[in-house]
Amino acid sequence: MPMLILFITGTAPRSQRARSNLGKMLDRLNLNDVKPFEVDLLEQPDQGIEHGIFATPSLLKFDSSGEVSILYGDLSVEERLQKFLSDLD
Repeated sequence: MPMLILFITGTAPRSQRARSNLGKMLDRLNLNDVKPFEVDLLEQPDQGIEHGIFATPSLLKFDSSGEVSILYGDLSVEERLQKFLSDLD
């Protein structure tokens, strides 16, 4: 099953927008059973290093074949986010 990890930095405005935008898009796509993991790099900086994250917010996707994709930013460009999540259904 595909997995999502949202990397944020505390309560930064861009991190809050990314969380909100992701939740809205998952609802819109009826992907309510997809529960993204959230990693705060202020609390767990080693996770950023382990996954090669160099900016936040970042959304990491592991698909069912094990391939990894990443989307950087506050996830406000709906078309890009929808395309990024399209194979989760």
